[in-house]
Amino acid sequence: MTEGDGTYEELTPDLWPMTVIETERRLKRNTYLIIVIGVVVALAISGWRMALGVLLGGALSLLNVRWLHASVGAILQFASNTGNPAVPKWTVSKFFVRYGLIAAVMIFAIGSGWFELLGVGLGFAAFVGAAMIEAAYQAYLTFTRGA
Repeated sequence: MTEGDGTYEELTPDLWPMTVIETERRLKRNTYLIIVIGVVVALAISGWRMALGVLLGGALSLLNVRWLHASVGAILQFASNTGNPAVPKWTVSKFFVRYGLIAAVMIFAIGSGWFELLGVGLGFAAFVGAAMIEAAYQAYLTFTRGA
């Protein structure tokens, strides 16, 4: 985003540095990879209820990240377009509605008896694992490039 003559240029994906796009791509790929590995390991070690739990938690994790990305994008877009840091209440409330919906799905799923609570929690943490992999990769790049 640039501020030259008092106008703001919209920060669109085509203006993002390539490293940001590559990082988002790796995070998404690693999240999928962790979910798949988690489902396979859960099925092999703990059975189908645990595997379904990891799968559901992983799906909720992906949905959560997508909603978070959209919410933060809307907040930043509003602030940059209007120059006003005060964001509409509905946009902010989406943060809390998201958590309520995810919690409701988790409670319903656990109550159904088809999903293992630990599996849902592990699957929901898939993005955290992907972020840790990305942090390790960035540390590796930092030390190997001598920056």
